[in-house]
Amino acid sequence: MLALLLLGLAAPACDWEHYAMMNSVPAKGDASLNPVVRVYLGLDGLSHATVTQAREQGAFPAANLARLIPMFPATSDASWTRILHTQRFAGFEFGHFDPVKDKVYNKAIGGLLVHLVPPLEELPFTLPAYAQTPAYYKAFDYHASAYLDALWSYDRPFYGYYRGLDNLFVALEGRSQVQDTFSAYVLETDVVGHLRSQEDVVNALVSLSDRIERFKREHPERTFIFTLFGDHGIDGVAKPPDKVVDFRDQLHDAGVATVESFKEADKVDGPATVAILHTRVTYVALHARPERISEVARLASTCAAADLVFSRGEPREGYPEGLQWVGVWREGALLASFAYEAGTDSYWLPSDGNWEALDLPIFLPPGADHGVFTDEALFALSVERTYPDFFFRARTAFEPISVEFPADILVSYRHPFMSVGYQAPVGSANEIGTAGSHGAMDRLGSTGALLSEERELPSVVRSDNVLDLFPALVDHMREREVKIIPGAQGAELDYAALP
Repeated sequence: MLALLLLGLAAPACDWEHYAMMNSVPAKGDASLNPVVRVYLGLDGLSHATVTQAREQGAFPAANLARLIPMFPATSDASWTRILHTQRFAGFEFGHFDPVKDKVYNKAIGGLLVHLVPPLEELPFTLPAYAQTPAYYKAFDYHASAYLDALWSYDRPFYGYYRGLDNLFVALEGRSQVQDTFSAYVLETDVVGHLRSQEDVVNALVSLSDRIERFKREHPERTFIFTLFGDHGIDGVAKPPDKVVDFRDQLHDAGVATVESFKEADKVDGPATVAILHTRVTYVALHARPERISEVARLASTCAAADLVFSRGEPREGYPEGLQWVGVWREGALLASFAYEAGTDSYWLPSDGNWEALDLPIFLPPGADHGVFTDEALFALSVERTYPDFFFRARTAFEPISVEFPADILVSYRHPFMSVGYQAPVGSANEIGTAGSHGAMDRLGSTGALLSEERELPSVVRSDNVLDLFPALVDHMREREVKIIPGAQGAELDYAALP
C-alpha cells in the first residue's frame, strides 16, 4: 500500500527543476556583504581513485586532496548521517530490521520504491518513520534531482548527472546573492559509479571541475571556495552475473535458516538469522539471537561470497569487565577478536589473533598474551593496509551511532561478489548496477575523497571528523536548523600527532 502511495505522490511532488528554480530565484545581492562564498558539495560515491585520475587530467587544480575513510559498512544514507552527525537512520539502508518490533521494514520492491522516491518534505501529512526522508537532507540547500529519473533511465545515467549539475549551479547562483555558505548533495555520481566504467566516472569529475572553474569566471564579483566530499568509494570491480548473489541461498547451503523475525527464528531447530538484502552493495547485515551470533557468524564465513564476517563478540576470560568485544571470522574459523575500552579510548588485542591474515602488522612483546593500543596508533597502523581504519570501523559498526538498529553480524564480501539486493518485477532491471559497488571493509570501496580549496588537509581523514575540519559548514547547518548530535565515542583523532 505504501509503495502505491509513494508512486502516486512522485509525479506531482517531484518536479526538481521547479524545485531548483523556486529555491534559487536570483534576488540581486550586494557582493560587498558576502564577498566570499564557501561551497560544500557532497558527492555520493566520490572515490579517491577516480579523483586522483581526474586530477591527472587537470581537474580541481586549486584543491587539496585527502583520502576519506567512511564507516563500515559504507552505504549512502547511513554514511551521510554519520558524516554530518544528524538524526539516526533506522538501519544501514531503508530496508532494515527492527528488533524491538521484531519486524523487517521496506522489503522487496516496496522497499526499493521507498529508496528511489525523492524526499517529500512538504506533504500535508506525516509518513511512517520507516519511509521518511533521512535527516541529513536538511543539511543541504540543494539536493540531487533524478531519483526517479535514475530508475526510469538507467541506460542514460549521464543525463541525470548533467541535469543535476545544471540545477545545482542554478541554485548556487541564486543562493550566493544572499548567503556566504552554500551546501548541495549530488546523488548521481553514485549512479554513474554503479553503472559505468571508472573512465566514465573520471570524465564526469573532469566535467564537474570544468563547471566549477567556469562558474568562478562568470561570477568574478565574489570569491567561491569549493570543498567536495563523498560518503564512500566505488570499488570499480565489475560483477559477473554469477557473482551477483542472494546471500540467503548461500546461508541455506551453510546450514543457516533465514527468517523474517526472531519469533520465527525461535521455532527453527538450529541456527537462524534475519538477513537484510536491499540494494546492490558488497555486504550483508544479519540479525540473530545473542546465543546464536557466534554460530551464525562462523557458518556465514564459510559462504563463497564472504571475505570477512564481523560479529558482536563474547567476553573473554582474563580481561577486565565492560570491554566491548568484536569477533572476526573467515572460512569457518575465528581469525581474531579484539575489545574496546571506552574509559581509556584504547583497544585490547589478544596475541592469539591471526593479524597477519588481516594484513595488519600487529607485533606484541614475546610472551605477552595481549597488547593495549591507542586509537591513533591503530589508525596509523591500518590506514595504508587492505582494511583501512580496521578497528574503529569494525567496533562502531555495532554501535547505534548513525543507525538506530545496527546488525549483530556483518558479512563483508570478497571481490567480485555483490548482493543482488532488490528483485525488480522487470527482468532487465535486475542486470543493472553491476559495474562497481561499495559497502565491504576492504579499501577498494572504502576509500572516498575529500577535496578542499578552503584549507590544508591531513593525508587521510576519518569521515567522522569532517565537520571538525569545516566550522563554516557546521554554522550553516545550524542556520538551517539541523540538529547535530554527538558522534562515535573516541572518533576524534590528533592528526598532527599521527606518525
